[in-house]
Amino acid sequence: MADPTASTPSPAPTATARPVKTPDDSRVVLAHIMSEHDTNLYGTIHGGVMMKLIDDAAAAAAGRHADGPAVTVAVDRMSFLAPVRAGDLLSVEAALERAGRTSMTVGVRVTAERWNSAGPTTEVATAFLTFVAIDADGTPREVPALEVSLPGLS
Repeated sequence: MADPTASTPSPAPTATARPVKTPDDSRVVLAHIMSEHDTNLYGTIHGGVMMKLIDDAAAAAAGRHADGPAVTVAVDRMSFLAPVRAGDLLSVEAALERAGRTSMTVGVRVTAERWNSAGPTTEVATAFLTFVAIDADGTPREVPALEVSLPGLS
């Protein structure tokens, strides 16, 4: 008869695979017509206005990837490449570049064109921001893995 006080070993915990998403699953394009209310003393759009639009688009992309709330923890790089003026239509495109266990890096590209003509678009800013997914208590939580395929490789 078996010893009733002997403990049976617990089965080894099984690791559940993280879900996987692609950058297109979370891609966001935010469009905004800039107005005189957005300008600085030089007549161009205030950098802080553009920074807010960049953070808004990046936060939406991070939240889509995380399937829930994500907070900005760092602006890793932001470059203003050309001036933006009132009447320009800004397109702010954000997509995931990297996903760690709880953090995500989002790349953002901003272009401008005149709102009332089909003229050329100009790249006016780029940025990289880091976000962390959080739960209802504000504790970091795991995010899906990111599958990035390189062009020409299959």
